[in-house]
Amino acid sequence: MDFSWSTPLRRNGQTVLPLIPNEIYLAIFECIAPTDQPLREQYVGTFSALALVCRFFCSVALPRVFERVTFSGDTNGNRTQASRKTKWARQVVANTEPAKSVALYVRECTFELWDLNGQAKWLLFPFATLYCQAMACMSNIRKVVFSTSFVKKDHWEALAELKQLDVLEFCFCSFIEDPPDKELTVRTVMLVGTRDSPATFTLRPIATSSIRSLTADDVEAVLKIVAFRQLTIDNLVLNQRIFDLELLLHVFQRLPDLRSVTFGLKEGAVTSSLIGKLSLKKLFTRLHSFTIKGIGFILPRHDTEMLVSALCDGPGTLPSLEELNFYFVTAGEWTTTLDIISDRLNGIIIPAFPNVRHINTDAGSIRLEEGD
Repeated sequence: MDFSWSTPLRRNGQTVLPLIPNEIYLAIFECIAPTDQPLREQYVGTFSALALVCRFFCSVALPRVFERVTFSGDTNGNRTQASRKTKWARQVVANTEPAKSVALYVRECTFELWDLNGQAKWLLFPFATLYCQAMACMSNIRKVVFSTSFVKKDHWEALAELKQLDVLEFCFCSFIEDPPDKELTVRTVMLVGTRDSPATFTLRPIATSSIRSLTADDVEAVLKIVAFRQLTIDNLVLNQRIFDLELLLHVFQRLPDLRSVTFGLKEGAVTSSLIGKLSLKKLFTRLHSFTIKGIGFILPRHDTEMLVSALCDGPGTLPSLEELNFYFVTAGEWTTTLDIISDRLNGIIIPAFPNVRHINTDAGSIRLEEGD
């Protein structure tokens, strides 16, 4: 949609009033809804009305109204709004104006509340297909979120058409159909709350050469992704508290070039015979930040000492490591974890990681300057 850049005319009856510079209008809009924040629902109506004032207002307000679009499968929601969105989606698919141009303003698309129980979800399939076809036409989308939704082949087909897609999130989703043989351009993926661990083939489109960041709460699903092909992931976050270190080690062995890794442990995991294989120098080549968490239990002092020793074990050094984070409580005083680390700082930690600068615990932090 082409707008001619102009300054809105001002009149009081037949009297022409002095023009207000566009910069002042922009400053007013910024006060109402800052451009660095999502447009709140309460302001959508305001900006929709502003878009009708003049071409300049339209050029500013309309992109804000349509920068984030949500397709909801909630059958108890606002039916009038749903009907309007369905009509707009049909116009987008039909390539008609102004829907065609408005679709190019969309930067983020969300599918939410589609995963109904029983046979009800089959009634939603035609609408899901329509919205997928419409999303495929929104070529400037950079982020797509699926929240409490089924994911079928139509969704994967649409995602493959989005060449600027950067962020993809699946939250409490069920994958009900196999994807087509197409890869995505996505760089950042979140996969949390899946009903059942998806099959390797289902996750294949995510395992692309472009992926750089992966967040998940199912270490088995992560292993399926990284086992599909050699990936260059920089950042890995595992929200799941892990007991089976064998799966975790298999993931690490396939991702030696990780730059940042975060994971949690379940009670008893540190006593595993595999804890000795958690040597950062042996597993990684350019790790910058390492974070380990233990929530809901107190670690015996001996286990904390074993864990710190295991992380530093092995010949040579890991010069890339600059940050260590230990977020768990050790039996004894509140500062016991920090005390153990302090006692081993010069003996094993700095020799293993000569460029470490920040060591953080729940009880405090250690800051090291070059040459310490």
